[in-house]
Amino acid sequence: MFSSETHALMEAAVDAIVVIDHRGRILATNDAACRTFGYRSDEMLGESVGLLMPAADRGAHDGYMADYLRTGTARIIGIGRPLTAQRKNGTSFPVHLSVGRIAGAQPPRFVGLVRDLTAEHQATVALQFERDRANAFLELHDAILIELDPQGRIRDINARGATHLGSDPAALAGRDWLDFVRDEPQRESARKLLANSLACACACDDELDVTNATGELRRVHWRCIALRTADGTSAGWLCSGTDVTARAQREADTLVAQERMGNVALMATVGELASGIAHEINQPLTAITTYARACERYLDMPSPDTVELRGALREISAEGLRAGEIVRQMRRLVHNDQGERLSVNVNQLLGEIEPLVNADAHTRGARVTFRLARGLPAVEIDTAQIQHAVLILVRNALEAVDALPAGGRSVEISSRLTNENEVESSVTDNGPGVAATVSDRLFEPFTTTKRHGTGLGLATCRALVQAHGGKIGTQAKATRGASFYVRLPAAAGVHA
Repeated sequence: MFSSETHALMEAAVDAIVVIDHRGRILATNDAACRTFGYRSDEMLGESVGLLMPAADRGAHDGYMADYLRTGTARIIGIGRPLTAQRKNGTSFPVHLSVGRIAGAQPPRFVGLVRDLTAEHQATVALQFERDRANAFLELHDAILIELDPQGRIRDINARGATHLGSDPAALAGRDWLDFVRDEPQRESARKLLANSLACACACDDELDVTNATGELRRVHWRCIALRTADGTSAGWLCSGTDVTARAQREADTLVAQERMGNVALMATVGELASGIAHEINQPLTAITTYARACERYLDMPSPDTVELRGALREISAEGLRAGEIVRQMRRLVHNDQGERLSVNVNQLLGEIEPLVNADAHTRGARVTFRLARGLPAVEIDTAQIQHAVLILVRNALEAVDALPAGGRSVEISSRLTNENEVESSVTDNGPGVAATVSDRLFEPFTTTKRHGTGLGLATCRALVQAHGGKIGTQAKATRGASFYVRLPAAAGVHA
């Protein structure tokens, strides 16, 4: 029936080839048809092509063939369409059928090419299953998941994200992601987040305040990674957002609590220093009174001694400045507002609390020595807060030496630069040292060995120092006593 070339072509074809006559009888098949349908060639030849179809489709096929022969209108011939075929074992499977009429053949003959779509359908079903499974995971996930296009517009969003932004996914599609970021400074941060992830080809993260469609403000931790096409151009971003509003509120509440705890501890410290400060201020006030009375006597003399008068007035001025400096330091310490962080030298802030320290030490019969290293780099701090922390350590040291005999009570305040480029301030005493029962809980709130102590002093110190990125702790001593240190990171390239 066919030439050797045609027969070879049929056998080389991967798809099944079936030749039928105008009555739908099978005239020829190739090996691929046998493999596809499970029949031997001799089992198919002469049989109706309906053998290869499910029973429900056989009558329809006969009708299509009759209509074509009568009207010449093709419904499958020359067009092709997906159909369902049937194997010898009775199982149905999806195929794509292409039918062509053999030119010049009388009566008419037709060639059908049948492509088995089973593997493609299975792959499609498997792909759809994986896609549905992945989507289910995305919908179950508590995070906000957003896909952005290269212009930063929302391309896709999960249910959690849509709920968070107060709208449905369809309404959010095409919206600019930045529309939901609170204000322009944070929008600039969002732009940098996307730009950085695109530049480094890695995931980048940042926290931004997001306003949803109802105007509610939420704090969201975003993590974004850039997508690229095969040629390396930007294809958008995948962004994951976690609502951290509750955590941010807890942190804010903790900060407020720490500030309140610090204020309580500060007031306690100031109260404990009150007697020494009163004594220190009383000295210049007494001197001012004495010199003022001397001036009155000089003026009552028939020939006032102007040299002595001027000297007395200079002493009044000096003593007034001395008292004023003590008052100024006290006011600075009890100021409640958080001050601006400035680049300062640790030695300067230690020197500023010297009058208060000396006042307290004088009333206790203790000696305070300052050993400050030169050439220290600056630190960026709120000076009042760090002075408060050091003052608490000094106050504890002075209390620790109270039990020693008069003349043997000493406290040393020193500064140095550590090997880790940290500026260290330390307070060392020659008292009994740290009790073993509290050594591992020293900096926890309400831990104290004092009979009337609040247990907030060292906890406040830790909070203040850690807020500056610093460290606080104790260091071993070869002799008796205790040594506490405060270490603050040096400001890069800055000396004060």
